[in-house]
Amino acid sequence: MNTNKAKMRSFIFYHLDGIALIPTVLTLGKKNILDEFSEKKISLSSLSTKFNASEGYLNVALRLLCCQGWLSQHFESNDVFFKKNKSIDLINIYKTYKIIEPFFSQEFNYEEIISKKNGKLFHIMKLYKQNRHKILTTENQKLNLEKHIDGVVLGPILVFLSRKKLLNINNLNDLKINENWKNLLIDVCSILKMINKDNQGITEFGHFLFKRASAYGVTVSYLPTFRKLEDLIFKNPKILWERDENSAEIHVDRKMNVWGSGGAHKLYFQKVDEIIINLFNLPIEQQPKGFIDIGCGDGSLIEHIFDLIFYKTKRGKMLKDFPLIIIGSDFNYKALEVTKENIKNADIWANTAFGDIGNPKELAKKIKTEYNVNLEDLLNVRSFLDHNRVYKDPKGKNTSKSNSKCSFAFRGKRIKNEVLSQNLHEHFSEWKPFLYKYGLLIVELHSIAPTITQKNLGKNSMTAYDATHGYSDQYILEYENFLIEAKRAGLIPEKKHEHLFPNKEIPIVSVNRLICK
Repeated sequence: MNTNKAKMRSFIFYHLDGIALIPTVLTLGKKNILDEFSEKKISLSSLSTKFNASEGYLNVALRLLCCQGWLSQHFESNDVFFKKNKSIDLINIYKTYKIIEPFFSQEFNYEEIISKKNGKLFHIMKLYKQNRHKILTTENQKLNLEKHIDGVVLGPILVFLSRKKLLNINNLNDLKINENWKNLLIDVCSILKMINKDNQGITEFGHFLFKRASAYGVTVSYLPTFRKLEDLIFKNPKILWERDENSAEIHVDRKMNVWGSGGAHKLYFQKVDEIIINLFNLPIEQQPKGFIDIGCGDGSLIEHIFDLIFYKTKRGKMLKDFPLIIIGSDFNYKALEVTKENIKNADIWANTAFGDIGNPKELAKKIKTEYNVNLEDLLNVRSFLDHNRVYKDPKGKNTSKSNSKCSFAFRGKRIKNEVLSQNLHEHFSEWKPFLYKYGLLIVELHSIAPTITQKNLGKNSMTAYDATHGYSDQYILEYENFLIEAKRAGLIPEKKHEHLFPNKEIPIVSVNRLICK
């Protein structure tokens, strides 16, 4: 990799760390929990009791500090123990982060960048500009605290401007926004070396960040969660879920989330394409009758897979004699409506079915009743969905002695790692009867040990992923442990189609076709 690009990319990773870390540290600092840590270990259970905190979300919060190397975690006797790194001053970190505290105490309408000159966000940006020099101490720079704070300020603005298609420029004077905001952004971008101070021309670093604004999208989309951390950890752990079944999600800006994930997913879906092409180029008697996209969202993956089969496989030339059975399934009725509309507009014949990733038997029954299709006759496809299954207590005894270093919660209650492993084992076991013919094409996100995250700061988004998923009851497990539970359920990766990103040493995303052994 180009050394300069790697250095510039590291800023994005540090920025993402900050968006997740800062509200966490501010919340813990406000409650004086940071004062409790020393070089002697202290248990999660005792901290939760003393501060009347939800054990599950407090565990997630403390894991983030472990990811930075500020704390270390140890699992003993069904509890988690934490110790402070002796060189770390947590109180100084908290005081440094307070420069940006107002950003998390309220919500903002970023439209003011275009329409207003003196909104709440404008004043916070001015305070940041005036006070940033105070954080440039040697110790803060060593811990990348200034980059964390810059990320909180810069990330959401880049996302907003990019989604408005305003960043395809070579000079900030060309920005079509409010004049006062333009002048403020010129000052800020000059401080951050994103523009040349003399002529406002955008530097190589500025162009790099502008072109990659979508990299901030997923983490920024969880700002509604980060602004609720005090409630989530100390007051009402169910606050993000107290809404009508059909009302919009309140923990994430889903449209922004989908927009942000699109660019990153292109790399993974190149490998998905290889698997699809391979399967639908087999002799016709060995091919699936079609495919089902579980968690179909807006139907875009259905359209992509159909086009792939139609234009790039032998099956595409045989559709008159061997038509594809296509089903889009989702847990959200609105998503199903959007899918129906989009596939109709794309002139693709497909059916839809309400389906819960955690209840394959019911899904199989539904498509058999409604469409006379057997679930096992289809290639099952899903991307970044299994970790978002709704947690269920395992039915069987916990037989897995997990070595996972993850932090899991459900509505504030801590889920022990061996229990989560058993839950995943049972999840895979419920799916296995429907996968014995063509397997499961699965793209999944994983966690890594905090010690690995800490050794690779500036090279991964793990701190942000652990935060966004941990606080919202999603279960990203280390790849090694993910495979252990798949294999226990009788599913193994087809070796020629096993792909790990960014690499085998830091497996954060996997692409697999899991087949029955």
